[in-house]
Amino acid sequence: MTIPVIFCVDVEPDPRLVNRDAPEPWVGYELTQRYLRDLRPRIEAVTGAPVHYSWFLRVDAQIAEPYGSATWIVDRYGAHIEEIQRAGDEIGVHPHAYRWLDDKRMWLHDFGNQAWVDDCLRMSLEGFAKAFGRTCLSLRFGDRWLNTATVNLAEKLGVRFDLTVEPGTLPYPTPNLGEHASGPLPDYRRVPRAPYTPSPRDFRRPARRDARTIRLIPLTSAYLRLGFHPRQYLRRLRENGVRGRRQNTPLYMWEPWPAPNTFDRMLDRALAAQRRPYLAFAIRTHMSQAIGPRVDALLAHPARSRFRFSTPAEALAEFDRTSRVALGPRRRTAPR
Repeated sequence: MTIPVIFCVDVEPDPRLVNRDAPEPWVGYELTQRYLRDLRPRIEAVTGAPVHYSWFLRVDAQIAEPYGSATWIVDRYGAHIEEIQRAGDEIGVHPHAYRWLDDKRMWLHDFGNQAWVDDCLRMSLEGFAKAFGRTCLSLRFGDRWLNTATVNLAEKLGVRFDLTVEPGTLPYPTPNLGEHASGPLPDYRRVPRAPYTPSPRDFRRPARRDARTIRLIPLTSAYLRLGFHPRQYLRRLRENGVRGRRQNTPLYMWEPWPAPNTFDRMLDRALAAQRRPYLAFAIRTHMSQAIGPRVDALLAHPARSRFRFSTPAEALAEFDRTSRVALGPRRRTAPR
C-alpha cells in the first residue's frame, strides 16, 4: 500500500514578533521557494509519483497591520502562488492570534479572547476567498493552538481539513519564552493519532465519521528511546494512554535528532505504530535551511517508493481507501 505524506509549509515572516514600524522582508520564504522547487524533481524520482506540497499562508492581523494588507503575501509573491497552483499544490491559511497592544507596544497571543480568535479566523478565510475566488479548505492554526469553538467555526466557514494537532505536546502557558499569551496552548497528550472527525463538544475527541464535514489530521509523532528509566516509561504511558504512548513526540524536521533517536529511527517507529500509516510534517519558512538532513533521511527510508506527497484531500482519500482494504469487506446481513 502507498503511504500518504502531507508536507506542510507555514508561510510567514522571518521574526515571530514583526516590527510594526519597519516590517521585515520574508527572506526565509524566498529561500524556501527555491529549496522546494529544486526538491520536487528529486522526490518525484525517488517515489515515481507527482509531488504536491501544502502551503499555509499568513493572512491575519499581524500581517495586515505592519504590511498594509492581510493578503500581502499573495500580492507580493503572485508569481510563486501561480507556480504552486499549476503544480497542483494545496494552499490553505495559517492564522495566528497575535493582537497588538498599543499601550505596551507588544504583540499578545490573545488565545483567551474567543471573539478576537474568531475575527482572526474570519479575516484569514475571507482574505483567502477574495484572493483566490474560492473557499479555503485547509487550515493550520498558528503555534499549534486550537480549541473546539474555533474548529466549529472553521467548519461552518467551509474548512474541510485541519492540520494543527501535534500529538503528545503539553499545555504550555506561551508558545515561546519571552512572549505573552492570554491563554495556554492545548493539551494534546490524549488526542487520536490518526485522521478523525472531531466531536462538536471537544475537538480532541473523535465523533462518528459521518457526523461532520471537517476532518482533523494530526501531525506525525513517534517515541524516544529513554534507556533504563522505568519511571519515565510509566509517566509516558500514564499521560498518553496505551494507544498514544508510542506516538508522543512530534517529528519536527528542524531538530537535530541525535542517536539513539535519529530521524530515520523515529520514522521507523512512527510507521510501525500505525495500523494504516501516513506521514504529516510541518516546516516554517524561516527555518527551512535546517531541514535538509531530515529530508535526506525521509527520501532514503526503505519505504520511500511507497511515499506519495499528497494534498490533504488526496491523503485522506488514500488513507480511507487503505482503511477499507485493511478492514476487509463489510459483512452483509440478511434482510428481515
